[in-house]
Amino acid sequence: MRKLLILVLSVSLLFSCDDNDCKGFDLGKEFEIAIDETIQNCPKNITITLLKIQDSRCPAGAQCIWQGMILIEGMLTIDGKDYPLKLSTEESFSEYPVQFSNEDYIVRLVDAFPYPDIGDSSSPEDKRAILIVSNRST
Repeated sequence: MRKLLILVLSVSLLFSCDDNDCKGFDLGKEFEIAIDETIQNCPKNITITLLKIQDSRCPAGAQCIWQGMILIEGMLTIDGKDYPLKLSTEESFSEYPVQFSNEDYIVRLVDAFPYPDIGDSSSPEDKRAILIVSNRST
């Protein structure tokens, strides 16, 4: 009886560690990620870690000669293979592309928040990027 109880508890513990424990994102849907945060899509074995956000957009309340841009740096891991992730909202003004793609997926930088403000005193920990990871259509 004791062996049966141990077996039942072991099996239930094994099945309790499923995708519900995954802090994840859905393919094809926007999600937000903070600096030094790692988020994954568990069913597809995709992980994104955001390392840096640079936001040079024209602050609210200011007059600027151009709109500015957002740059992010991070690490994308797909099925155990690492890809440096460097994206921009303005490819023509930066060395970073607007999207990353491989044979299976596309990752695009959508936005960042909070939006810069002249009187803003937000810290780097408050910054979030909004990304979308999609299946690459064939």
